Amino acid sequence: MEKFLIQNEFGQSQELLGEEIVIAGFEELQFILHSWLYDTRGGWAVTERSSGKRITSGPEGTEHMAREQLERQLLAHGKDALMRVLGQGRLSN
Repeated sequence: MEKFLIQNEFGQSQELLGEEIVIAGFEELQFILHSWLYDTRGGWAVTERSSGKRITSGPEGTEHMAREQLERQLLAHGKDALMRVLGQGRLSN
């Protein structure tokens, strides 16, 4: 696990403890798999670091499916749509 400092989608500093996921064709973006309160039992999320926006999430115990689910989301919507949603926010350190 690694610590990542981001500005979340509300502009607040936030530290995430997780691991980076690199997706072919999206190498310029940094996706972070981290824990997240998915429901009352907990879970995981994948957040795009520069925007602080959550891309996908799932219930606890399905973390092994995170990369596959992220790839499905990215392929379904495409890079242009993702970049429009992410916007031109400040980059996180």
